[in-house]
Amino acid sequence: MVETGQPRYGPGKGMETISRQTTVAGPTPAGEGRPPRGPEQHEAAPRSPFSALAGALRGRPEVWAFFFLVVLCVGMGIANSHFATSTNFQTVGRQSSILVVLSIGILFVLLVGGIDLSVGGSIAFISCLAAKLSGSTDLYLAFALAVLAAVGIGLLNGLLVSLGGLSPIVVTLAIGQVLVGVALLLTVNGPILPSNLDYGELAASEVAGIPTLVIAAIVCAIVGHLLLRRVSLGRYIYAVGGNEHAAWLAGVPTRLVKVAAYVIAGLFAGLAAVLLSSRVGSGDSSLGQTEMLEAYAAAFIGGVGFGTGRGSVVGVALGAVILGVISNGIDLIGLNTDYQYIVSGTLIVLAITFQALPEKVRWGRGRG
Repeated sequence: MVETGQPRYGPGKGMETISRQTTVAGPTPAGEGRPPRGPEQHEAAPRSPFSALAGALRGRPEVWAFFFLVVLCVGMGIANSHFATSTNFQTVGRQSSILVVLSIGILFVLLVGGIDLSVGGSIAFISCLAAKLSGSTDLYLAFALAVLAAVGIGLLNGLLVSLGGLSPIVVTLAIGQVLVGVALLLTVNGPILPSNLDYGELAASEVAGIPTLVIAAIVCAIVGHLLLRRVSLGRYIYAVGGNEHAAWLAGVPTRLVKVAAYVIAGLFAGLAAVLLSSRVGSGDSSLGQTEMLEAYAAAFIGGVGFGTGRGSVVGVALGAVILGVISNGIDLIGLNTDYQYIVSGTLIVLAITFQALPEKVRWGRGRG
């Protein structure tokens, strides 16, 4: 065995000489040919079934959300016998559907690292606009025009945030305030009651025993999932949210992707506003603020990481259904509805903590 000097540049050490061992060809005795095991080297301990399951589910918050939903439904069924009935399940579906639609739009904005606080004002304004237009034009044309106006609001948000370089919090909050002001001017004499008697049929109707609201939520979820998983735009959205600078270096049009995310959020907000307005049977300036907060709660409960580029339509939809089940259960049990906000806020904190805990544990181990 021959040792030769070899220069090496070490970090902060300058150039030093290290030894490189060269083995002369020859027979190798049995058991030799590999370095002896040091005291710090040990055989890997077998993983327990629980550890293997936790490792498989790491990074899949929607699975945990599904498990929590099942446990929640079982608990509600035990607490009240009226929960596990087909009539009540339809009620839960109607309560959750609008929130599902709105939360999917919120998801797109959160994935690119943005935020849209104009959603509440947009819902108030769009509901009033749809009710106002329904008295002078075809009902579904009025709905379509109202949704188109919501898309325009989303486009304005995207242009100001992405191309204008303005703060998304400030811009969307300001636009939301403007929209609430317009809605208040439209409803100075009270909520707008549409003259078309079929205005509420969209939310009250059923197809093959399934509420139309539930069908609309399923269709929106499928469209949102396809946009994120089967279209190039979806890959760009995840890339921008994961690392915007790296995505830009890779040729992704990051500014246009952000604009598209806000436009999609506006589209889903418009659809949610029309469905909500049809359900309550009027255009009301008081609508929107509670729904916006619940949509963000559903997104975070469903595993969407703020500014991390992580999240899925399935997780967000499950988060919305969880909130719907909690609201329905509180009504059935007879508790004050204010408890819903306490429960949803607690779930948000737990969801965010659960998302951050594995990363902090790995970081702590790396330091140790």
